[in-house]
Amino acid sequence: MKSPKNMRIIEIDITNACDRRCSNCTRLCGHQQKPFFMDFETFKRAVDSLDGYQGIRSLMGGEPTLHPEFERFIEYLGTKFPERKNPMVKPQRADKFIEKVQQVEFSNFEEIDEGMPRMDIVGAGMFSNMGATFKKYYEVISDILPFMGLNDHLNTIYHQSALITRKELGIPDDEWVKLRDKCWLQNEWSAGITPKGCFFCEVAGVLDMLLDGPGGWPIEPGWWKRTPDQFGDQLHWCELCGFALDTFTRDSSEEVDDISPEWYERLKAIKSPKLASGRANVLKIENGEIAEESKLENKHFSSAMPYIEHYEDRFNAQNSVLFTREAEEAVIDAGDGFGIELNRVISRAKDWVIVHSSNVILADDHMEQIGKYVLNPGTMHYIDLSRSDDARFVKNADTEKSGYAALFSKNAISLRRIGFDRVAGLQSMQELVDMWQNYKIIELSSAFDREDDLSDKLQGKRFAIWGAGVAGNAAINIIRKADGEIVLLVDKDETRSGEQFNNMQIRPINELQRLIDDPDSYDHLLVANYSKFYEIRKAAIEMGIPAEKIWFISDLNRELYGGR
Repeated sequence: MKSPKNMRIIEIDITNACDRRCSNCTRLCGHQQKPFFMDFETFKRAVDSLDGYQGIRSLMGGEPTLHPEFERFIEYLGTKFPERKNPMVKPQRADKFIEKVQQVEFSNFEEIDEGMPRMDIVGAGMFSNMGATFKKYYEVISDILPFMGLNDHLNTIYHQSALITRKELGIPDDEWVKLRDKCWLQNEWSAGITPKGCFFCEVAGVLDMLLDGPGGWPIEPGWWKRTPDQFGDQLHWCELCGFALDTFTRDSSEEVDDISPEWYERLKAIKSPKLASGRANVLKIENGEIAEESKLENKHFSSAMPYIEHYEDRFNAQNSVLFTREAEEAVIDAGDGFGIELNRVISRAKDWVIVHSSNVILADDHMEQIGKYVLNPGTMHYIDLSRSDDARFVKNADTEKSGYAALFSKNAISLRRIGFDRVAGLQSMQELVDMWQNYKIIELSSAFDREDDLSDKLQGKRFAIWGAGVAGNAAINIIRKADGEIVLLVDKDETRSGEQFNNMQIRPINELQRLIDDPDSYDHLLVANYSKFYEIRKAAIEMGIPAEKIWFISDLNRELYGGR
């Protein structure tokens, strides 16, 4: 087991309300009579209790953006860390969005010496299924959070059931203690804080809320420093949890929970709405074995990502609600009454607004083209035809020498800060643009597709990669994008030797010997494992790899993006 101080993330469960009904949800959403919403004072105590913790303080649900005070909560969390420039203001094409999210995450990694030495983020984060409320708050989320654990659950993913007990499987005490202490979830995921206290494991907190348990440790500074020998009575929740058990998984889109007979009785007693609706599969267990007809598929991929094969599968580019499919359109010329009419248009809009001068002709397919991007609601997309002749969205931009077009969201923080009365007094769109947060202005033009200027420092560089997981996949993509070369991919898991991974063949660790024998055959060994960076780095040095040749994935970002 792992002390919370050594965990990458500690969750703050601000609600268990959710707008999805996934199979075998780790948060057990759907079984409670009504969702809870943490109050602000409890949230402040939770955030303050983590002062000194070297890791990610994360908002968690359910879907955390459903909390009615979500914006207030995230802004308070943001006060704990230095103000940052939003790296997600530019439109992101469907095939680039989740890649950009991951790039931002890795670019914020730093050396952590407290607790378990590792490379990781010290900052704020959250988990979300990227629904309509995430879209609404996307600006403030990307303003504040260097870590976004996003998964829209629209692609096929697999969830293991929590609702199976070890005693029903006939696991004796001595064997159980070993299984419990090696539980992948407690060792790889998070501790948690609920309205009822602090817990060594996020699922223990969820179970306590669902079954009206005694609550957790007091929400007070330093609670997270407890070690496994101090977990005490909280370990009784493990007796009711199935994550340490080798069972099976189910496609989350089926919206059915797999539950043991004992859990059937418990859920029946608390009048679980999900159980009452028939969305439960009661397992047939005989002589400690789950009957084959009760099982679905077993699709565990890795301990760090046990439910989904590719990081990119967290985002469904075809069905996501993050795209802008419609906007309130209006023609408003500069002059007296401009701001009053603009306020009327903003009031009518559901979200996005497109306004332009009467001489401007928008491209026939402008909404179709805009709908291909994830737009940040805080960004003003503006074109002044006296300065630009780009015809990507304005059909006659190359012939007109005056006029404008603008695309923005009524939910933008800049617009809310400017306020209704000040907007009413405007005489032109340029006046509104001048009041907007400057770096959140992107031209409504081909600038939508303009990628960050990339350094050529990695071009032709030869890399060996240690680690075939999430970070390894990202490293391969970055190196290829930068026209570098991958000469070797190794992983400590010998059972994966020979396996294809992102069009590379995984080789055993001893293959590194050929690099040691021929040091001119590579430029860097990239350690693609943030939690075990120092451990792997030490092992590589002991094998004979020079320390100065060993990189982490954040070094790639620094060279490629200049630290952005």
